[in-house]
Amino acid sequence: MSNFQESGINFNFQDADWTTVKYDEHVAHRKVEKVLKPTKAVDFMGIHQGNRLFLIEIKNYRGHTQDESTREALNAGGEELMRKIAIKVRDSIATATSEARFSTHDEEFFTQVNSRLLDNKVKLTIIACIEWDVASEKERKVQMGIWLQKLKQKLVWLHPVRVSVNSVANITGILPDTQVSFISESLNK
Repeated sequence: MSNFQESGINFNFQDADWTTVKYDEHVAHRKVEKVLKPTKAVDFMGIHQGNRLFLIEIKNYRGHTQDESTREALNAGGEELMRKIAIKVRDSIATATSEARFSTHDEEFFTQVNSRLLDNKVKLTIIACIEWDVASEKERKVQMGIWLQKLKQKLVWLHPVRVSVNSVANITGILPDTQVSFISESLNK
């Protein structure tokens, strides 16, 4: 069982069948980022039940939707935000490959990641968990649908892949054996 926090959201990977790393803070990413800027990384990389590979990126704009930087990220239908997420996926795959070949940090994990990346029978799952202040659930669903299509277009080179854009409330159906909650909510339980 692994428990991680990112952007005010708690991720509790409950099943012993999860192997997960906080990839944007992992030495594998930091090592490359130090010498090749800018190199980006997804927040989490995980393998579930030994055969499902997940790359997970979290964006939590709740309470900051009106900030200028947030408005810029969400502007133009989220085109720039989806581009940034796609770059994080691309860079994460590249640095994970390097880690499997040349490092002693979690070598077994990254070897498993790479074997799944190379096995075209394994469907890679990319999850973008995005939270922001929105007037209605209908508006949220419409926007998430638009973002999903944009992210799929940017990741078309990565085949086969399952792409998901969801809020915290809807992510548990896509992310198996995981509890996801806002940190303030998990403290109240």
